[in-house]
Amino acid sequence: MRSSSSTNNNTTHERRRHKKKGLTGRLSSRHVENIREDNRNSFNETILRGSSSRRETERLTDSDEEESTTKNDDPISRLASQRLEDIRENFNEELSETVFGDRRRNYSERLSDSDEEEDVATKMMKLDSESMEGQQQQEQKPWQPKSDDRGAALLAKMGYGGGGLGKSGQGRTEPIPLSTQRGRIGLGHQANQSLGRDLTTTWDSSLEEKSVEESVSWVAVSEERRCEIIDEISDNWIIVGKRKEIIDDEEQYCDGKLLRAMLQAKSVFDDLNDRELREARSRANPYETIGSAFFQNRAAMKVANLDRIYDWLLTKENSANLETKNPVEVSRLPNGTVTAKEGVNTDRKEPLFYFADVCAGPGGFTEYVLWRKGFYNAKGFGFTLAGKDDFKLERFMAASPEYFEPYYGKHGDGDVMKPDNIISLEEVVMKGTNNVGVDLMMADGGFSVEGKENIQEILSKRLYLCQFLVALSIVRPASASRAGGVFFCKLFDIFTPFSVGLVYLMYIAFKRISLHKPNTSRPANSERYIICDGLTEEGATKVKDYLTAVNNKLDELEKNKTTNKDVNEVIPSSVIHSDDLFMDYLVTHNERMVKRQTQYLDKYRSFAKNVGQIDTDQAKLREDCLHYWRVPDVPKRRLFDESLEASIGRLCKQVVDFEQLRRRTPPFNESILESDNESRIRFAELRMCALTEKEQPTLLFSVRMGIFIRSQNSMSGFEKLDIAPRIPKDTVLFVHKTTAYSKLSEQGKPEDPRSVIRIVDAAVINGDDVSSLPYDERMEAAEKMCLAVNCVHEHAMPSAAAVMTTNSKKRRARSMAPANPVLTAKVFKLDELGNEAERFSVIRWRGEELAVIKEGSSKFICRGMRIISILADPWVMCWSRSQKKPYAFDKSGKNNAVFSEHFVEKHCCSSFWRTIVSRKATATKPSENYQWHWDWAQDFLDGHGYGPRPILGEDEHQGGPTWRSVYRVANQQKERICHVV
Repeated sequence: MRSSSSTNNNTTHERRRHKKKGLTGRLSSRHVENIREDNRNSFNETILRGSSSRRETERLTDSDEEESTTKNDDPISRLASQRLEDIRENFNEELSETVFGDRRRNYSERLSDSDEEEDVATKMMKLDSESMEGQQQQEQKPWQPKSDDRGAALLAKMGYGGGGLGKSGQGRTEPIPLSTQRGRIGLGHQANQSLGRDLTTTWDSSLEEKSVEESVSWVAVSEERRCEIIDEISDNWIIVGKRKEIIDDEEQYCDGKLLRAMLQAKSVFDDLNDRELREARSRANPYETIGSAFFQNRAAMKVANLDRIYDWLLTKENSANLETKNPVEVSRLPNGTVTAKEGVNTDRKEPLFYFADVCAGPGGFTEYVLWRKGFYNAKGFGFTLAGKDDFKLERFMAASPEYFEPYYGKHGDGDVMKPDNIISLEEVVMKGTNNVGVDLMMADGGFSVEGKENIQEILSKRLYLCQFLVALSIVRPASASRAGGVFFCKLFDIFTPFSVGLVYLMYIAFKRISLHKPNTSRPANSERYIICDGLTEEGATKVKDYLTAVNNKLDELEKNKTTNKDVNEVIPSSVIHSDDLFMDYLVTHNERMVKRQTQYLDKYRSFAKNVGQIDTDQAKLREDCLHYWRVPDVPKRRLFDESLEASIGRLCKQVVDFEQLRRRTPPFNESILESDNESRIRFAELRMCALTEKEQPTLLFSVRMGIFIRSQNSMSGFEKLDIAPRIPKDTVLFVHKTTAYSKLSEQGKPEDPRSVIRIVDAAVINGDDVSSLPYDERMEAAEKMCLAVNCVHEHAMPSAAAVMTTNSKKRRARSMAPANPVLTAKVFKLDELGNEAERFSVIRWRGEELAVIKEGSSKFICRGMRIISILADPWVMCWSRSQKKPYAFDKSGKNNAVFSEHFVEKHCCSSFWRTIVSRKATATKPSENYQWHWDWAQDFLDGHGYGPRPILGEDEHQGGPTWRSVYRVANQQKERICHVV
């Protein structure tokens, strides 16, 4: 027992001595086991001895408490208790150190599998020495936080000295860098190597050229060169060879090194997902925030951009009246909404502007043109793929879609690559433009080339061809009186002989061409536009026929899927290379495009690496560009529900007593034609148009809620129209809902009836208030609107068998075209009735004699005539013998005489609202009447048999005026006063 205790004490004293010397070493595992065994033996012996001593002590002190206390103070008991405490302390201490040593050893084994690792003691000594060195360095160089590092300043206030965060100042002193991993892709993904996150990457913005105004360049062929090519062109120029699959080797029209550098820069993004690429592009593209403005998509802003930099060549706008019709100035409504001010229709008397939008769904190009032309000054023809890529007419917020007619070709699918579709489209457009052609054709064709972006040009070659072919088929060629029309089309790369050959043919077919990439086209892609001005007669014939042959050849090769052949050239390379002017222009354009594209691809790469970068010029460029393009900076128009009463009040702009419309119009007779003085030409004050229904015409309101007509059968006074004419919103008309017939049978009976809206007067047309204009001008404006809204092709939309979307809104939008026509009544001047009698015929139908009038291609049952006075009291029409033209004279003498060009300014004309209402005389006001009704119904009660046949066939009739009698009175006044026969 003593020897064991002595051994244990020696071991304990040895350990305590080592601890006092500050050693950090540890006992070996075998030594530890020996200590544990000695401690266990010593502990057991001491326990046994202590137990026997306690039993002996209990026997000695059972009877006396004081004796027991004395025995407890025995030195042996105290020694045993002390020994037990020492043994327990040593045991717990050695046990804890052993566990700690095992953990350190296991941790070291996990970090390395090498057998040559330093032991823990050595490593700990190194750490201590490094800590001491760090403390010495800190004492030598006091740590100071950076001035802009607020977090470090707070740490310094709390006593942080800049060292590691360990107890002795050891540990990392530099911030842990951010991970370079992109999203959830694996650590070994290619994107982490080429486009890994790097917040130190910066872009040098001085390398870029950012501008608002853009310079464009044209190239024009000489007439001699054009004639030479036209004479030589033949089908033998179509070269068929092996289908091309790569573009890297195309060095004829661009430097090969530049091309390959661009392709390499583009391939870097192959491993980047679309979301990250879009995010980098939105920060890197200086023109990205321009967006779509108040149009449905960005495509509209591309046309706005091109239209401005080409000095309004596309829309033929007059820059002097531009902001009058489309004000750039904005106003803020009481509810905080920013909106553009209302414009004035300065082009009301201009001819209708015709355009075509091909391969351009959902219709951004069209929306811009309709907005820029304004009101009812343009009509468009659309051709695009049916289905999901169709025109989204319901999304038109900046303009009315009623002026746009989609068409889908003979096959009903809108595929521009099918030859039959191109032919049928040409027929429709020529019919709608009176065989003249469109003033402007736009093409924006493209399709997904995901995974094959580098050969987009090769994949799009036939699309290029067909769009060019359609342009040569429907654009207006030059004539002696008018210049040729304009065509612009989206292209991508122009490196292959096929694409360059197509551009060369446009160079021959048009007066001049230009290649340009606008600011609104994202700079890192290969998109650009070709603008062709002035189609020549040779282009519309010879070049068109040649491209038709090329398209037929491509169609033949595509149908034969077993062959690997393709059309590789359409113009011999020798012909193109011999034209130095064209070659210099094309190569310069291509190389400039490639350099700029490569530059912005590098910028996108930099911004993809460093997500903290953003182009700070975006906001300023957006504001300046919109101002330069004359586009107001307003948000998209929000649709809001306006009550019918509010809409009517807004459009009428005055209080209207609709009950007065119920009053019968006074009858017409020859006394109304009489002149009360020698200078007054009463016949010149009157106009006449046919009425096709027994009832009086009624008011029609077209608002956002729908189309309503004034009705006595409705509690509100208005009822929704039960047919579907294409009438733009914000329109007020005086109409008949009537029946038109396409022809008369051999027996003289009307055939092919259809419901139409026939206009006899107009107040507001698509927001253009014409109510105060002379009646002739009001009807001319209404006729122009009808020409713009009526569809040329009755089945312009695909049939049920064609591809249709499941979206109900799209289905409704595409059902707009086969609508009820809107027509204007023919207006007659009384001194021109002689030749107009040929329009009429008399038939017997359904037991009565009826007059039939022909207006355009339609025939109507004529129930009578509406005669109106175009001048308001006290103005009368007189004849100026010195000027040899009519003028308006004020009978009250309050105003000077004015000629017709100043009628509106002097308020000489009877307005729409004064004309449609007949007011009875009152105690203070005489009767006021500016319209009369000439009833042509057959009347047997008067005994004279007055009706259509005597009205149209006799010189005079006792029952009332006839066509010839009215004409005779008008001509007598004209001869007597104007001295004109």
